[in-house]
Amino acid sequence: MNSKKPIEVNINFDWRVLLIAMAILAVLFIAYIRTGAQESEQLDVNSPQAQPVSSEPEPEPEVISPGEPPGPGMVPTTNGEWIPEEQLGSLAELTPDNVMLASSGGATNFYLTDANYATDKALTACASGYHMASLWEILDVSNLTYDYNHPAAHTKTDSGSGPPSYWYGWARTGWNSSTSATAGTGNCSTWTSTSGANSTVAVRLSRTWETAPGDIFTWDATSYACTFTGPVWCVRD
Repeated sequence: MNSKKPIEVNINFDWRVLLIAMAILAVLFIAYIRTGAQESEQLDVNSPQAQPVSSEPEPEPEVISPGEPPGPGMVPTTNGEWIPEEQLGSLAELTPDNVMLASSGGATNFYLTDANYATDKALTACASGYHMASLWEILDVSNLTYDYNHPAAHTKTDSGSGPPSYWYGWARTGWNSSTSATAGTGNCSTWTSTSGANSTVAVRLSRTWETAPGDIFTWDATSYACTFTGPVWCVRD
């Protein structure tokens, strides 16, 4: 009778394989926990995850930069002019002693300065009783009263009692401090920079009323380098 021989099994176990497997399992577990937390967390409408994603690439913004000055001491304006630097608007001309505010008649007054201002002077360009307007304060001009009698206000031949069209002016964006070339985002670092490497926005009322499909649109916005000067949109405090 043959006696049974014990069977010997040799198992070679590599601890490195076990560590790799444990690391993979840990990563999968963490990902599962995070996914569950994101699904249960209510996103804020202003969170980056909640923003719509456009299927079309955003076009590169066009920034208007000044060309060569026609002479020394000349600065460009947003409205295509070159003016002597000494002709830039001065707040000293708009003191409470020589500014008479028009009656609003129940509507908020606003005006566009006749003088041009460097971007770092825009916040202090408006007369007493007025402040530099955000576009959102003056967006609906039909609910506002243009202060055409104001000594600092810009008017045109056919302005009547309303604001002038097709004349750019600085306006606040409602956005954070930015030097972006995107109109509505850039603001010369909250109106402190005059660098040509930075950008801001100027807005004007349209004079083109027959744009397709024939609807009248109100505002035209363009991005400018911060070396430009321009009028300022002002609104009653």
